[in-house]
Amino acid sequence: MQKKTYDEVVEDLDSNQVFVFGSNLSGFHGGGAAGFASFGKTGNIWREERYDKRHTGWKGKWNVKGVFVGLQEGTEGRSYAIPTIVKPGLKRSLNKDQIIDGIKKMYNTAIQHPEWEFLVAGSELGRDPLNGYTHIEMGVLYFAAGPIPDNVIFSDSYQRIIDFAKL
Repeated sequence: MQKKTYDEVVEDLDSNQVFVFGSNLSGFHGGGAAGFASFGKTGNIWREERYDKRHTGWKGKWNVKGVFVGLQEGTEGRSYAIPTIVKPGLKRSLNKDQIIDGIKKMYNTAIQHPEWEFLVAGSELGRDPLNGYTHIEMGVLYFAAGPIPDNVIFSDSYQRIIDFAKL
């Protein structure tokens, strides 16, 4: 059976969907997929959006400033943050086992909520994430954290990596 996937960019969520993104341990969601969950725009736009001036607890599009792990409620839906770095700009500051542990927690949340689809944010059009790991490395980590619940949905490019890792 073919696993369900989605196109590389998620712009809107249905009421039963959760946007999954990589985060840092300070909950500063200013760029990459985390920035998109905050502002609904791509790019490292936190300065333009004056994110540093917003209070902890501010609700972005799908997430909350200052929350670095787990399920979050935003103004237009919900998201799930998986820590992949310690703080913005500090690449590869969490090791692969730490990231896998975060992915496993997300998988457990997905199992507890079979009514939701968890859309795992791939790097836009397969570009490497801001955390210092490559798109391929991150796809392999999602595979390594398995088994993957049926309601966890990957971008087309991540699913291809996961399918290749199964071989």
